[in-house]
Amino acid sequence: MFPWVQSLDQFFRQARLRYLGLGLLIAWVYGSWFSDGIFLPGSPQSAATLQVSLLFSAIGLLILAFRPHRRTPLTPLVVLAAAIVVSTTTLLFFVAPVGAALLAISALGGVASAVLWIAWGELFCQVDLEITEACIPASLGVFVGAVLLTYLLPHPFSGILAALFPLASSLMLLLCKNGQPPQFSFPEPVEPFADVLPSLVKLASCSMVCSIATGCVVTSLPSDALTMMGMDSGGILFYVAGGTLAGLIAVFAIAHTSRMSFSFLYEWAIPLIVFSLSLRALSSGWGEVLASVLACTAALYVEVLFFAIFARITAKGLCLPSETFGIFRALVQLGFLGGAVLGASFSLQWGLPLYLALICLCVVMLPLFLHLQERFEESRMRWGAIEMAVVSLGDIDVGERGERGSVECCAVVEEPSASEPVDYVERMAETFKLSPREQEVLRYLGRGRSVPYMREAMTISKSTIETHIKHIYAKADVHSKQELIDLIESYQSANGDEEAATRV
Repeated sequence: MFPWVQSLDQFFRQARLRYLGLGLLIAWVYGSWFSDGIFLPGSPQSAATLQVSLLFSAIGLLILAFRPHRRTPLTPLVVLAAAIVVSTTTLLFFVAPVGAALLAISALGGVASAVLWIAWGELFCQVDLEITEACIPASLGVFVGAVLLTYLLPHPFSGILAALFPLASSLMLLLCKNGQPPQFSFPEPVEPFADVLPSLVKLASCSMVCSIATGCVVTSLPSDALTMMGMDSGGILFYVAGGTLAGLIAVFAIAHTSRMSFSFLYEWAIPLIVFSLSLRALSSGWGEVLASVLACTAALYVEVLFFAIFARITAKGLCLPSETFGIFRALVQLGFLGGAVLGASFSLQWGLPLYLALICLCVVMLPLFLHLQERFEESRMRWGAIEMAVVSLGDIDVGERGERGSVECCAVVEEPSASEPVDYVERMAETFKLSPREQEVLRYLGRGRSVPYMREAMTISKSTIETHIKHIYAKADVHSKQELIDLIESYQSANGDEEAATRV
């Protein structure tokens, strides 16, 4: 790792701001093409370069998904080089001549951006799931602040700032990688990739349909209509509002779901998409504005929550990160590209039939997601319970546990049976008058399990588990995680001493 990265790492170690760099990478896309920072209002080059960038980024994602040595994460040098290429090609938009040269620059930047998307996906599959689920909604806060800044700054300073976002994002990514083992490799999946690929493609195709719908809505409103409403021609304010709503929905959804899955993701996104299509079909002034806001909310919500879903899939040992992120993001980008073409070319002539057809497609997506998801996860039943990452309490420093918690992802763990006596847990439950649910949570805490692990095992929401943990804190009169760890270890030690005395 670069020495200067290690120096910065010491500064940012306590504040986990470095995990929020994903928001800057997303802000690069919308700040470059959906604001007036680089291209002048109504410029045809904006749409052309965006389409080429999306297309070649999807190609790059698929190449990385099928590359050899996928178990090894992308190296820091590759990530930094890709970020430099993305920022440089974006800056070249200011000076490149119109025509083939401009499209070639856009294609090069699109391929390089694929490296950054995969690198962030691999990172979130390495760190503890608790960090992933906390940082992904917070990344939307960074996104909103970044794109709002590009909106407020005048041309060309806003465009220059947007072009530097990938470089800043890669720097934060390198800081995150500095906390990971240097020779890390993802464990071999439990099933061959060829067996999982058909299910992945089917799920990704469903996501692609939803992306077509959002792309159609956000690009079907003409730029002159936006200007008449006093907004920028690119509609960046739609994404500011959408990012804010998506962040709030993501926080609420993660806290109250009992299972992170594709159906969980789209049971929130599909109603937003259907409402946005319905409002867009009505063509009623501010109704179209609300339709665009809802479509942007759904697009950003899905875009960031993908990372949490795929981190869970990797932790289960079903796929490698580059496989899931590469295939899904490639098809979602192609879906948005197709939706943009539909919205720009056919919405005026075939508006109502087009939107009704998309509504019908989106309505059938959720039950289809449920069916395909069950088939996708059948491998868990065939291969046994593949448990998520486990790190025993006390093995490493509490401050580092979150960063290194998923290093052993995919580990197959033998869980004690429910009838196996755990004397220290029963003793603590009797001493502190814990309820049966609190006793169960305490047993998982004693084994070093995280909240996402407990959510999967107990099939209850994250907020409910956190409430049980707060009750344990209050009844045991402890005020921090470390105090609870020390208390559990003291009861474990006492239990071990009693067993030794009994054997003597």
